[in-house]
This record gives sequence, C-alpha cells and structure tokens, in this order.
Amino acid sequence: METIAARALAARKFAKMTQKQAEAASGVKQSNISKIERGDTGRSMGLLALARAYRVDPNWLDTGDGPAPWDTVQQRPARDNANEPPGPYRVTRTPPPIPSFSPGTPGTVPLIAWADAACWSTPGRAPLEAERWIPCVAHHSAGNTYALRVRGDSMTAPSGSMKSYPAESIIFVDTLRTAPEDGERVIAKLESSNEITFKVFKEEDGRRWLLPLNPNHEPIRMEFTVLGTVIGKWEDED
Repeated sequence: METIAARALAARKFAKMTQKQAEAASGVKQSNISKIERGDTGRSMGLLALARAYRVDPNWLDTGDGPAPWDTVQQRPARDNANEPPGPYRVTRTPPPIPSFSPGTPGTVPLIAWADAACWSTPGRAPLEAERWIPCVAHHSAGNTYALRVRGDSMTAPSGSMKSYPAESIIFVDTLRTAPEDGERVIAKLESSNEITFKVFKEEDGRRWLLPLNPNHEPIRMEFTVLGTVIGKWEDED
C-alpha cells in the first residue's frame, strides 16, 4: 500500500472498527480520521495514537515499512512458570481515551504547566508534574523538551500567510536551543516580572525584543531570558 490513507483505512477495517469506535479508542477526532483516510492531510500526531488503537506497527502505518497487521506475527516461547503454549503475542489492554503515554516513553514529551517552564532547567529540581506525555512532532533533544498549551491570542496570526498559534494549540519547546535566530519562536522569561511568554524572537544591530504575531498586542522590549525555542506545533484541524 503506497499511501498513509490506504494503510490507515486498511488498518481500521482489519481492526473491525468504525471511525466512531476508532475515535473513542484513540482520542483522534472522527473528522480527522476521515481526512487521514481520504488523503486530505499528511503525517500527523494522530497516526501514533491510531496505531496503538488498531494494534499495528506505527512505522508501517506511517511509512509502509515493517509488518502489516495481517502478516504472520512473531511466535514467542512460553515462560518457564507460565504453563502456556507458544502463541502470537498481542497487547490486549484497552488504550486510554486520549493520546497519552507512560512517562518517559521514547519519542514523547511531557505537557507541562506554564509556571513549570520557568524552572524546567533548574539544576536539582524535583520532577515536574505533567498533564500527560504526548508524541513530539519534531526532532528534539531527548529529556530536554516539553510541550505547552498556548494561552491567549498574542501568537494568532492575522492571516494565513504565516504560521499561527491559536489558543489551546500545543507547542513543543527544546530547552537546549537558547540562542535562537531572528524570527524563531521562543519561550522567554521577562526579567522584571518573571512572567513566562511565547513570542517571536527579534534581533537587529545588537538590540533584542519579543514580537507578537497578533498586531493587537505590543512588542516586548524589556530584558528577557530565552528558555527554549519552539520546534513544532500540534493543532486540531477543526
């Protein structure tokens, strides 16, 4: 199967799920599942959640490489104390109702509170609570990346000609990237108030400032510290 759309449809049919059942099992909206199966959208964060719901190899679903769900599965020997015959190994537990993974799952990052972003890189800090762990949509520094849920409309662009970050969309922040280039999106701490903000980093002739994408908000020209650079965004399609 050459396309993500064809594989996604075939995997759901093989799992004997309707789109509504797939939504309940994966947390991916039915409208987005429909778009994926029609080929109206490219790779998305929802693919990993769908792979878990359908019990398929996520690499196969994304790229076509690896075993398809109907391929012969690997046999495993019985454990010494299990008293069971060899058989195909399948995970049978029910997935969570929303895309959520165990802390530290490879390829995932914690979705944290804004207040915790200020102390994320503090040496010796206690482990921070995460709302949940979610797949990161971009290449990132393992152990040094987190996700935030966007607040307010200061980074909502006025037109479709530039990237926009509406409220409730999720951004991924790499805390090892603290020397951004002009125009990159950053998380910064304002030195005068310790407020954490999400803005566009601007630098010219030795001057640095923070620029909102929404012209209804004012640029920030006070001293600030860059806490990390935004490397990706997840936004529901509707």
